Amino acid sequence: MTRVVVCHMDHADERAMLPGDLDLVSCEADDSVLDQVALHHPDAVVYELREGSAADLAVLKLLRRIAPHMPFVVVGGEESHVWETPADLRPLYYTPRPVEKDELRDTLENALAQR
Repeated sequence: MTRVVVCHMDHADERAMLPGDLDLVSCEADDSVLDQVALHHPDAVVYELREGSAADLAVLKLLRRIAPHMPFVVVGGEESHVWETPADLRPLYYTPRPVEKDELRDTLENALAQR
């Protein structure tokens, strides 16, 4: 079964867009996502950027250090700083806010297919 760590996504409608056959591991705090990735060795991370959070890019860089090839699906608005993401964070897949129906699922499936 495919395991995905989902971080900061507390919107039930967006979580419902994820495929139902996934083993989802949820986390909220930045240090929790690092722990969950190290503990569960997921196939991907879905990370929602928080508005005004300068720490998100730093957390993604730390995640990339412990999981150099794992795809990240980042959910964020157009104003987000992740749109100028450095190449060292790739593979990184984007889903802009607001998330359209099936867009999050399609982006995650695309990310998992590229592994």
